[in-house]
Parts: sequence; C-alpha cells; structure tokens
Amino acid sequence: MPRPMNVKIFMDTSASTIEAQINAWLDGIGKAVIVKTDTVVTNVAEKANDGTNPCIVVTIWYEPPQN
Repeated sequence: MPRPMNVKIFMDTSASTIEAQINAWLDGIGKAVIVKTDTVVTNVAEKANDGTNPCIVVTIWYEPPQN
C-alpha cells in the first residue's frame, strides 16, 4: 500500500524568511522524501480595503520518514 503523502505550505513576503522557515522545518523533521515542490507569487491584501502586497507561497509534498 502506498505511504501517505503530507503537504507543507510556507507563505511570506520575503524569500529569505521562507528559506529560513523551510530550513528550520527540514531540521525539525530529520529526513523525508520530497516528492514535489511548487512556488507561486501572488498579491494578497492583509486587511479588507487595504492595498495588495506580493506574497510568495511554497508548497512541498513529501513522504514522512518510516518509523
């Protein structure tokens, strides 16, 4: 039977912040098999009637380590 796949999503306006978040996450899980990654840049409004700001979204599909 196939192992379950997990998804982790990182989102911020700064690429260096996302890089730090991903590195901390990878350090925390030890090891995993990264199956796919996807990166999207979009505009997001933080509040209603507020201007939009660029936002980077990184999605990682992975298989957790076997116990």
